[in-house]
Amino acid sequence: MGEELRTTGDGWTVMLPRTWVTIPTEPDAARPVINRLLDRTFDGQPRDELVHHRIRLDRGLRRQCASARDMGAEHVHALAEPVRGLPVSATLVGVPLDLTPDADLLDALTEVLGSAEGVVESEESEAAGHYALRRVRRAPTRLDDDPTSPEVVATHVEYVVALPDDSLLVLAFSTTTEPVHQQLILLFDAIAQTLQVD
Repeated sequence: MGEELRTTGDGWTVMLPRTWVTIPTEPDAARPVINRLLDRTFDGQPRDELVHHRIRLDRGLRRQCASARDMGAEHVHALAEPVRGLPVSATLVGVPLDLTPDADLLDALTEVLGSAEGVVESEESEAAGHYALRRVRRAPTRLDDDPTSPEVVATHVEYVVALPDDSLLVLAFSTTTEPVHQQLILLFDAIAQTLQVD
């Protein structure tokens, strides 16, 4: 499969499998990348049977790009290839936090990560030798803003990494593919351990 280094923010890189794609968070730039990704994901699949999955993935990716842009991220990294012929959602957003002396760390983290709903793990950890806080959350979500849409369970793995220049980097992974969420947590943890600081 192979891996390659991808930028998650100014000065930081992580190693991602080649089956992941980088999507800009700016809407006009994101649209064609998402369309190509979905075309490739569903190529050769029965259109009528999977159209609902395509619409859900499209809405989910667009929503994640908008959310990541609001957090200050320039890109969303997403799993682009089906796994065993089935679409799997997996994303990574990297957001640098440059805190001023009077800034409230908790407020800044809440703005990037959201609430603490559904926390199942919270611990001190590390990412490639850098001190980090790690949190795993499982919480209901919708793939779009329609309140009548069905809820799905989203699994989030979040690292807040302390960098040598006293800044912080947030690595926020997520998936809504319930059958393989445990395997994806292992993958997310492995990716976090490839962090390199320039």
